[in-house]
Amino acid sequence: MTIDTPRPTLTRERVLTAAVGYADTNGLDKLSMRKLAASLGFEVMSLYNHVKNKPDLIRAMTDRVAAEMFPLAPLDDPKAALRAHFVALRRVLEAHPWAAMCWATTIPGPARWDIMEWQLEAVGSIAGLSEEQAHHSYHALNNHVVGYVLQNAVLPFSEDELDNIAATIRKELDPDRHARILHHIVQHQEGEHGESFEHVLDLILVGMDDIAG
Repeated sequence: MTIDTPRPTLTRERVLTAAVGYADTNGLDKLSMRKLAASLGFEVMSLYNHVKNKPDLIRAMTDRVAAEMFPLAPLDDPKAALRAHFVALRRVLEAHPWAAMCWATTIPGPARWDIMEWQLEAVGSIAGLSEEQAHHSYHALNNHVVGYVLQNAVLPFSEDELDNIAATIRKELDPDRHARILHHIVQHQEGEHGESFEHVLDLILVGMDDIAG
């Protein structure tokens, strides 16, 4: 006699784990409530015991990704903590290619609220920054990491594709009128300035020191 193995209980945790995994593999645009329910072995109505609707699901998925940033570091050295934090946040967002856009477009959940509180405290702990300067510094740091990840996500070209694009652009530009652009393209192709994320992050942090006096 065959004994049926009972299905694991459906919980919010299981729903979010499955949803994040599905979006990581297939893309957020392919995720639907019906497909998610089927992947868990349940009818779609079962999901609504754990999330209100798809926007609520996406908000919770984004917060689930944000929770990967915990524990947040102590602020004995706020500038060093901020640098390490935003380097780690980039890694987390790149591990979930759909998440950066949601980070920019959804209302935060509990984990993200805690991250924002920590970020604001860290920026506000840098000696000499006025309240206005701290406000703008917080946005500059977040805009850098989210914007960088988004740009890389929407421009996923191979090296050969980038070479072809560069060749096309070079044909359109006047060497006398656009000499700096052409040189900039060569810099990208030859990689002589290296990977830009941490370099620009450091420029922002150094700039915060400069305006703090």
